[in-house]
Amino acid sequence: MKHVKQKFNLVLSFVIAFLLLPALALAQDSKVVEKGSFEALKTPIILVVALVVAIGLLFLIEKMIPRKVRPVFSIVFLIASVFFGYKIYTSIMAPVEFRQVKEKRYSAVIHNLKDIRDSQLAHKTITGNYAKTFEDLEKFIETAQFAIVEKRDSSYIEFDKVYKIDKLKEVVITDTLSFEPVKDSLFKGSDRYKKMKYVPYAKNDKETFKMEVSSLIVNGYSAPVFKVSVDKTVVLHDLDKDLLRQEQRVVSVDEVNGKEIFVGSLEKVSDSGNWPTSYEIENKK
Repeated sequence: MKHVKQKFNLVLSFVIAFLLLPALALAQDSKVVEKGSFEALKTPIILVVALVVAIGLLFLIEKMIPRKVRPVFSIVFLIASVFFGYKIYTSIMAPVEFRQVKEKRYSAVIHNLKDIRDSQLAHKTITGNYAKTFEDLEKFIETAQFAIVEKRDSSYIEFDKVYKIDKLKEVVITDTLSFEPVKDSLFKGSDRYKKMKYVPYAKNDKETFKMEVSSLIVNGYSAPVFKVSVDKTVVLHDLDKDLLRQEQRVVSVDEVNGKEIFVGSLEKVSDSGNWPTSYEIENKK
């Protein structure tokens, strides 16, 4: 009977190990952790060491522990195996859970950045410049209007005094038909523009994005530029610190590169964000 129990413990250890294999496979996925990184190497090392220790303890109990106390050691080992098996599993799954939470939060942040960008572009279209503060931008949204215009081609005959002949002149006539409030055009009756300045999931629910406005000389002309950004640590403040440091160093066409999530630029004329197209698709769903 005792031999059966010991064999049962050995089988249980291997069962726990095989249950961890799917998590191990996920943790080695390049979409979950950076290939070749410490996180990618740490998981198999932990699993191998745990298995070696488990098997070693089983044989230690078998060879060196008196038969009378073996049942006690077997029970303790069984409890320890389940406990450490759970710890290993959570360690393996940490990058998977980190990625799931990260993508959910980034999606919310990018949604707000898009609203700010659209509002700034509307401000530039009507006023010729970008709003310097969120207060100015919100006031603009509530009061400004887009002109609804119609353009049509036309022509007329004009006498050329130099050549003493009639010439056909072609022109484009622009007629203003009506006006549409910016708020209705961009937000369709929603008041989310009042909250777009706040960073989703920040520790402080009144945390706002950093908005900067400047100008650049392009081909001899002054061009207005803007940038709205937030540090990744603000959005992921309560997640694993090691994985967060790795996230700040990520460089990939499928990821949000760098330490910030941002839209616009102060170094070139651009209204693009630094997120991949996958977030564009998610926000349209």
